Amino acid sequence: MEIILIRHGKPTSANNPMVNAAEYAKWIRRYNFSDVADNSRPKSINTNYISQYTISSDLKRAIHSTNIYVGKKPDEINRLYREMDIPRYKLPFSLTAWQWVYFCRVLWMFGFTGSFETFKQAKQRANIAASELIKAANKQNTVVLFGHGFMNRYIRKSLIQAGWTLTSKSNDYWGVTRLKI
Repeated sequence: MEIILIRHGKPTSANNPMVNAAEYAKWIRRYNFSDVADNSRPKSINTNYISQYTISSDLKRAIHSTNIYVGKKPDEINRLYREMDIPRYKLPFSLTAWQWVYFCRVLWMFGFTGSFETFKQAKQRANIAASELIKAANKQNTVVLFGHGFMNRYIRKSLIQAGWTLTSKSNDYWGVTRLKI
């Protein structure tokens, strides 16, 4: 059996402007609702994945990535696999959008909460997602998930803890991580 985790392509809104906290919140909304940029395509496509059972998170960039990569809609779209919430805190300064992401993720991982899932809840969701992928792999033999960077990392950790072996790993846009049992 094999589970393949593919990170979505680069979103159209993955720019990096200097923004304050309110503008950062708007940037996250645009990021979460954007398609994959026209100039973002996988370096190579494993044609074996085209005939496999495909699952996607319910965010547009993951669904669009599935369409680009395998030339069809995902066999399953599920909110469970969406990216861990990108935390937002109202702080009185400006940073680039990606500096906000990293800074707020660190605060979030240290337990700061807000109107989004906690880090603990997100890790629990990743564990549930890994269990669901294992169930799907038991039925389908090979499952390909089009997901997101942070969520894929924690799903990978859960799968390894469950006895799966990591055979390849990439966290880049279009990065492919493969696990076998």
